Amino acid sequence: MPCIHMNGSGETSLRRQYNELFEAVSEAQIKLLFDTDFHQRDYYPLGDEAWDKAYQEREEVKKAMNKIYQYAKQHMHFLEYGKEPLPDES
Repeated sequence: MPCIHMNGSGETSLRRQYNELFEAVSEAQIKLLFDTDFHQRDYYPLGDEAWDKAYQEREEVKKAMNKIYQYAKQHMHFLEYGKEPLPDES
């Protein structure tokens, strides 16, 4: 986690940047899950393996987005409370 000090980035700037990151990844997750069509019917002409591959790729993207989401959330929590969140706080 970042250390706020005289020669480092300003606390206000860091808060804003991590908040913007959090908002951006949250919006991207919503777009992926709710605003992007993802149906097996769009893959079956390519063969049975095409759907499985597309599904696995999408799951990997969802995991990666969640990792960024958690990263931003942890930094926001740290900047707000001065400590990393406990498991039940995240």
